[in-house]
Amino acid sequence: MASLDLPYRCPRICDAADQRFSCDLVPAEELEPAPSSSPSPRYVHEIEIPLTEIFTRSKAVAPAPTPPAAMDSAYEEGLARLKIRAFEKLEVDKRLEKLTEEVEQKIASQVGRLQVELERKSSELEKAKQESLRLSREKQELEDRASELSRQVDVSVEMLASLKQDLVQKEQELTRKQQASSRAKAVSQSSGCYDSDSAEPCPTDDTADGHPYPTRDGGRGSGLRRQAIQNWHRRPYRNSTEGEEGDVSDVGSRTTESEAEGWEPEAPGSAASRPTGSCRLTVATDGCPASRTEGAGGKAGRLERGSPGHCSEVISPEILKMRAALFCIFTYLDTKTLLRAAEVCKDWKFVARHPAVWTRVLLENARVSSKFLAMLSQWCTQMHSLTLQNLKPRQRGKKESKEDYMKSTRGCLEAGLESLLKATGSNLLILRISHCPNVLTDRSLWLASCYCRALQAVTYRSSTDPVGHEVIWALGAGCRDIISLQVAPLHPCQQPTRFSNRCLQMIGRCWPHLRALGVGGAGCGVQGLASLARNCMRLQVLELDHVAEINQEVAAEVCREGLKGLEMLVLTSTPVTPKALLHFNSE
Repeated sequence: MASLDLPYRCPRICDAADQRFSCDLVPAEELEPAPSSSPSPRYVHEIEIPLTEIFTRSKAVAPAPTPPAAMDSAYEEGLARLKIRAFEKLEVDKRLEKLTEEVEQKIASQVGRLQVELERKSSELEKAKQESLRLSREKQELEDRASELSRQVDVSVEMLASLKQDLVQKEQELTRKQQASSRAKAVSQSSGCYDSDSAEPCPTDDTADGHPYPTRDGGRGSGLRRQAIQNWHRRPYRNSTEGEEGDVSDVGSRTTESEAEGWEPEAPGSAASRPTGSCRLTVATDGCPASRTEGAGGKAGRLERGSPGHCSEVISPEILKMRAALFCIFTYLDTKTLLRAAEVCKDWKFVARHPAVWTRVLLENARVSSKFLAMLSQWCTQMHSLTLQNLKPRQRGKKESKEDYMKSTRGCLEAGLESLLKATGSNLLILRISHCPNVLTDRSLWLASCYCRALQAVTYRSSTDPVGHEVIWALGAGCRDIISLQVAPLHPCQQPTRFSNRCLQMIGRCWPHLRALGVGGAGCGVQGLASLARNCMRLQVLELDHVAEINQEVAAEVCREGLKGLEMLVLTSTPVTPKALLHFNSE
């Protein structure tokens, strides 16, 4: 029986009378290719016939011929199996292709959703970063504000404490004065008081007036003196803490022209006519009596109103509160307003002259003198910011030549500036000097390096005296904490080449931690800028003022040396090529 694994049969081998025969009956030698004229070859290339397997199996199984019916059934069965396998394979391929498409679609949709989610998360992260930066800035501002308010409160508390202490001292002084006046009264009553002119006893009855004043026509009796002593004790005493707290507008004395001296000139021999230890009282023009006690030798001890412990006024809590409120307000006033506020009244003057309100001094667009700056130095002991801008000297005299005027006014404010810098010392953090030609030279920075070693921001811009490498070296040796430096010469400059590459190299060596820098001038070249970029690795802001043209080569050289953290580049009156800008932007 033929094998069931036979896949195909040859339909063209059978004869026309449907007499089929098995292929294994044909000898192998007779299986030769048909002639080209035979029509059968057109079907041979379409059917794959395993002749070797057929012949081998036919010879191995049996030499007997297989019936045609068995061949047909085997053929049909094999063909059916092949069809089933083919269909199954086709179905599997279709399902696999469909599954692949579905997976690809799902992956594509998932990737799209993930991309949208990623973009949304990125935008939210960017917004969160911006919000965080804003909150950080607000937090820093609030912290600065809180520290400022805390400092104001501390100063106010310190001021109140000092005033209370002075009040206690004045009360003690007043008690001692009352005791001394009582003793003087007892002595005068026991020894008898006579008029200096008539040598007769003065009446001892007290007048009805609550504020009697001694007259100049002779009556100096014990009654008047007792009345004056009583009125003096009842009168509120003036506080002398203004002079003690540093109010130096009157150079140590609180006595003004309206507070005239209360002592009257004595006639010759009047001291001898009075007994030893007598007390004479007179009244100043404002109603506050003064006293003089004479000893045996006739030497008078004068008690002035401005001196501590004499004729003092007890300050009420309302005045203390008002001064504390004024202090909180005056800290926001500028220099000119503070100077005017000191002319309003005594309390305003006391607060306006306190060093705690002179923390920021701004003088601009004014004619000032060195003496005025020296006077300001008495109140600026706690100053941390000083700005001098567009200050002018005295006017030129009619017969004074321009050369003599320039020579006499050159550096004329430096003595007063030295007093200011010496008074504030290490408290000064910010110093700005700009547009002060001839009156302030680069020696100002040398003075700052000597007295103000805690400076953090320095600005010096001048058209007559730009800084040189010597001054930069001195400033770098004295002030090592500077992080912001603006020293570009003003244009037009009388010495355009004084600020040179050597200055740039010196800046890079002295302050490697600079954050902001402003330089310029015709003397600045690629060599100095490259050295500056190489040494100042933390530079964030760079300003170039009136520098020669910045081309691509200069930009490449500077960026190759440093400026990796640069955030802002300011070009003022400095030509620059487009390629250089592109290079700066790419770096």
